[in-house]
Amino acid sequence: MLAIAPSCDCLKRALIANALSSISSNAKEENIIVDFSVPATEAFWSLYKSGIKYVEDIIGVLPGINLKMLKSFLSPSGTNLVLGLKNKKLSEIPPADIEYLLDMLDKNYKRVFVILPDENSGHSFEIIKKSQCVLMPFVSDAVSVQNAVMLANLYSSETAHDFRPLPLKLKLDYEFHSDKILNSNEIFKNALSAGFTADFERRIFSPQYSYRDKTSEFTLALEKALDYCGLAAQTGGSADDISKKYYAGESVYRNLKNKVYGELIEEMKLFADETDEKRLKELVAEKVGAILKKLDLNLPVALSERIFKELSDDVAGLGAIEDFIKEPGITEIMVNGYNNIYIEKSGRLFKSEAEFSDEKQLRTVIDRIVAQTGRHIDEASPIVDARLKDGSRVNAVIKPIALNGSVLTIRKFLKNKLSVESLISSASISKEMSEFLKIAVLLKKNIIISGGTGTGKTTLLNAVSSFIPENERLITIEDSAELQLRQKHVVRLESRPKSTEGSGEISIKRLVVNALRMRPDRIIVGECRSGEAFDMLQAMNTGHEGSMSTVHANTEADAVSRLAAMVLMSGIDFPERSIISQIASAVHVIVQLTRYGDGTRKISSISCLNKTDDVKIFEINPVFKFNPKGIENGVQKGEFSASGFVPDFIKNASDSGINVDMGIFK
Repeated sequence: MLAIAPSCDCLKRALIANALSSISSNAKEENIIVDFSVPATEAFWSLYKSGIKYVEDIIGVLPGINLKMLKSFLSPSGTNLVLGLKNKKLSEIPPADIEYLLDMLDKNYKRVFVILPDENSGHSFEIIKKSQCVLMPFVSDAVSVQNAVMLANLYSSETAHDFRPLPLKLKLDYEFHSDKILNSNEIFKNALSAGFTADFERRIFSPQYSYRDKTSEFTLALEKALDYCGLAAQTGGSADDISKKYYAGESVYRNLKNKVYGELIEEMKLFADETDEKRLKELVAEKVGAILKKLDLNLPVALSERIFKELSDDVAGLGAIEDFIKEPGITEIMVNGYNNIYIEKSGRLFKSEAEFSDEKQLRTVIDRIVAQTGRHIDEASPIVDARLKDGSRVNAVIKPIALNGSVLTIRKFLKNKLSVESLISSASISKEMSEFLKIAVLLKKNIIISGGTGTGKTTLLNAVSSFIPENERLITIEDSAELQLRQKHVVRLESRPKSTEGSGEISIKRLVVNALRMRPDRIIVGECRSGEAFDMLQAMNTGHEGSMSTVHANTEADAVSRLAAMVLMSGIDFPERSIISQIASAVHVIVQLTRYGDGTRKISSISCLNKTDDVKIFEINPVFKFNPKGIENGVQKGEFSASGFVPDFIKNASDSGINVDMGIFK
């Protein structure tokens, strides 16, 4: 590859490039001119007699065309080919695309003549580094000479030993330059020279002009330039090496993937009714293989495998979040628009590099999730709560509610629920706390687990439920079934929202009322959110002791207030004092959960709720608490301790045949 530096005006550079190409064509050498000098090089059509192809037309489809297709586009006829800019500057084109294009041209043409632009950007320096020679034409004028010297110094400093200059002095009708300037620079001491009078310049434009004239000083100088560059091409690697380097670029890969995806969607329209995921992935693999074979791009194996996997996920899975669903350590996935995905891992949020290709693809994934649950989402009904096949909870919000694009939140269902022992080992709970909760469960005390969003309420409820004896009949009631009780005699009920016609709703409240008719020993409500709290309290107060539930609240007192507010939401016209009195009678233990600064979740306190006869109606007596002591090296420090308070039901536990180690309260 030979580069022509902007050391003279762009017309003279075009004349020189055309002359070099013509001389090479006379020797039956296939060559091409790449003119990066100025956009819209139609002004040079009288020189570029075979016409001009445009860089922009190739760059747009470059990731999806092979070498044969590229050469077919460039070489419909003749050998004197020109590739120019239509409307962009060289600096506006991705460097990876320029590098790949020039590498491919250098691999397939004997000579590639690149006319550099006037602007000296990083693009130009990279082309110089790849060139076998940089021709530096200048005219016999002091200003032109000075500019050529300055440009040579710039190239030397920016490209170091990769710069192989070859000065060419174009002698005008007059000589008006300083030999001192030329002789002071080693590069210009042995410059080639050729006459370039006004009359000679006019003759070059003539259609009859031929570069076969061996007496022409200009032709002889350019032949010397070609000899100086050497006949052997220096491609810098095989076509496979060039492809690997190019397709390693993320933007290039996305362009290629989008092209294959477009063709794949057309192919898969025939299988729109196929619902089996395994069969869909087999079809995708088959179709993608055929598309890549047709493109014949010499893709690296790793890249082909990546395209197979990601397109399989897009068409038959959950696209960009498929891997997050499968990774055990990730507990929550938050998609805030197609190109903004966060994950929660070890209690901390991380920005993911994964993204959907566009809003349409994200909507396709949301529709796929919602369709699996028999639900529907559109502009008329833009919010959906659903559940994946594995039990993960899903919330989706689309426009017009979500202003910045569709939002998808998935709280993953943990297949292996944490046991009490694992919670102790992870310092989420102390051994003494565990022993206390076990005694409370065996004594059939009603327990409320309180905490903010993502503090692990459901996880703890699962763990505490393991203390329930095997011989009891349990009924669980949830919005989205997450509880995994280990007992055998368990009845699981799940609420149902309204259908698209507005009918068929089965609320948590209705399920709680119905559960009372199913002879339960205990009722476990996954979460109290509304009027079902009243029925839950009624059940706790009327022979269904040992029931459990969770509420959203930041403190034990807030939990009581929240329960009172939810009872009022049921439409019961009771005085607030009476409602709080019922809560104090029904609830025995409140477990408060907190997420700390390092992302860990811990029981911050366990308290007993006692009814009183004074104005306060109730009192909250802490039994255990966690004492935080700051964060060191990203880890929350602190210790669990007992308050010294011993509830009456613990003191009387021996009456029920349960022995208590009173040492846990010290």
